Amino acid sequence: MILDWIAKKAGPLALIPFIVFTDVDNASANEPEQSNFTEEDIFIDIPQVFSATRQTQKLTEAPAAITIISEHDIQAMGALKIADILRMVPGMQSYHVIPNRTAASYHGMANDHPGRMEVMINGHSVYLPLLSTVAWETIGISIEDIDHIEIVRGSNAAAYGSNAFLGAINIVTKNPISEDGNQLSLTMGALNTKQVNLSHSETSDALAYRISSHFEENDGYHLYDDGALNRVLNLSGTYTPTFTDTIDFNIGLSSGFVNLGQADNPNNNFSPRKHQSNFQHIRWNRIINDHNEMKISFTHNYLNLDEKFTSATEALIHNGENPAFAPLLAPIQPLGTEHGTMNLYDLEIEHRTQLNSHLSSVWGAGYRREEAESQTLLLNRGTITEDKWRLFGNVQWNPIDPLSINAGGMFEHTSMAASHFSPRLAANYTFSNSSSLRASATQAYRTPSLLEVNSSSAYINSTGGYFDLITQPNTDLKPERLRSYELGYFQQWPQNGSLIDIRVFNERVSNGVDSFYFSTAGVDDLNDGYRISANSATWHNIGAEFQFKLKLSPEFSMLTNYSYLNSKGVRDRGSKLLDGLEDRTPMHTASMLIQWAPTPNLKIGAAQYFTSSAKWLEGGYREQYRRTDLTIKNTFQLQGSTLNAQLIVQNLLDQPYQEFYEYNVFDRRAYLQLQLEF
Repeated sequence: MILDWIAKKAGPLALIPFIVFTDVDNASANEPEQSNFTEEDIFIDIPQVFSATRQTQKLTEAPAAITIISEHDIQAMGALKIADILRMVPGMQSYHVIPNRTAASYHGMANDHPGRMEVMINGHSVYLPLLSTVAWETIGISIEDIDHIEIVRGSNAAAYGSNAFLGAINIVTKNPISEDGNQLSLTMGALNTKQVNLSHSETSDALAYRISSHFEENDGYHLYDDGALNRVLNLSGTYTPTFTDTIDFNIGLSSGFVNLGQADNPNNNFSPRKHQSNFQHIRWNRIINDHNEMKISFTHNYLNLDEKFTSATEALIHNGENPAFAPLLAPIQPLGTEHGTMNLYDLEIEHRTQLNSHLSSVWGAGYRREEAESQTLLLNRGTITEDKWRLFGNVQWNPIDPLSINAGGMFEHTSMAASHFSPRLAANYTFSNSSSLRASATQAYRTPSLLEVNSSSAYINSTGGYFDLITQPNTDLKPERLRSYELGYFQQWPQNGSLIDIRVFNERVSNGVDSFYFSTAGVDDLNDGYRISANSATWHNIGAEFQFKLKLSPEFSMLTNYSYLNSKGVRDRGSKLLDGLEDRTPMHTASMLIQWAPTPNLKIGAAQYFTSSAKWLEGGYREQYRRTDLTIKNTFQLQGSTLNAQLIVQNLLDQPYQEFYEYNVFDRRAYLQLQLEF
């Protein structure tokens, strides 16, 4: 009966893992236990990280501040959306633009489409040039697929290019080698939420794979018709044909819809935006000898967005005009703009070498091609393409035992903007094997996105001419520039896993890309003007971040984060309007996560979040808020399987607050989650 409901609601793709379950060869259960790399290997002793330089390093040697969030942390938080996990990162702003659209930014200056942070899945980018951001509901994985997340706090353009202008996120999915078996989970609760997740993992001599299917839907907030539906299918695995060769592969698909609109007026209409996306990522790794390793990877991302067109009457009302003119207009331009198709192709080669016991390096080159077309964002100009070439490298040198120096950079050339080089230099002095002091300097550039350079949209009349220009292209955009200096201190107590991480920073951004209103009488029939993207903003950030994890016993731990961020700057909005940026980012953000296991089968998690007031670039002024979430999870051992039952209560104290838009209210929400492992 439940399979009939799943097939009806989630589609036949959701049943693929279950079909696979029925064909599992039980003989594999009798094979010798393998020595696998697990999550505990990352979090025991001094954590090992990869995302800062593309080299495996101890946190005490990394040139940047890095936060690691484990699967256990995610479960204790009770997060149901991937972007919500980032609330536990100091300096990060994660928010619901509307109930079913989430966004995340590091060090603020964010609108509903923040775009200065790279987001990756297992090292491949999911950034969307068509929207200049990440659409979290389209990335092709679910929260149940995540093993852990590495977040580089601070510019990582030296390792991953201009998208990592302010920071980088690498989502590492579960390794089938360490997760052999089946899992079924059901989640139901507030907003009429229904989620189903099925997964299967299996390992043989040369092949290990994991396949998962996820379905979710909800009705949204009661004030608007803003529900959503999403289906996800994901396949990942590792093939080892020889002792020196490893092939990793990952395929993801997502389809569904989100009702979009601006929740700044209770009478606003929301319209459905459908999405279909997929990605294919393959990586070949060869160990040449004890000191040399080579990697070649290829990625393809595809996204199709289809948003409902508005009527001519709605278009006139939106522009403050008389709707009686509607018969003269053609309804071919939506109020929403998320309509179009995008392809991204990326090829990269990378070489790592250990020259001696004191010197190691990584270098590589890559090529990326971006293709996009859109009736609404690019005004039927056909397929717009951009070619990007990059050359990158990092050298880690340990001249003496306590000192580690990282020098790295990325050279990028694009077909739409000038070439630039983003260097970083960092020195770490280790007081012991588990503590270090870090100083670093970075100059980073962010190339204007395909959309920022080519954005063009207009309302069109029945004869095919413009009756209202909205945006126009600007091919003269220059790259944004960041100069950043930081000091950091890291200390871990390996005997119990406690740690402290402190970072102070000074960041200056110039040539910031923002919307500029260009007034030209007679160009357009209604308001005599349009918007373009321009290098019209500059701002300066100074602040400090603090992360403290206290683990009193294997049964009790507490993670505390705090960020202070003082931003000052200005942007030119056109029409002689200069807009100050002093209050555009929350000055204070804080979070705390407590995990307690009073019995072997009972786990309790409590998370609290605080965000001070801010005037978002798009959503307007929002008051400060506090939110407390609670999770209670109990495990039942059944014959040959394990059942986990979890109660999740978000905003436990029921103090409704506004996120981003005025009428996007977050109240108390409760969910029940059942998870069967067999």
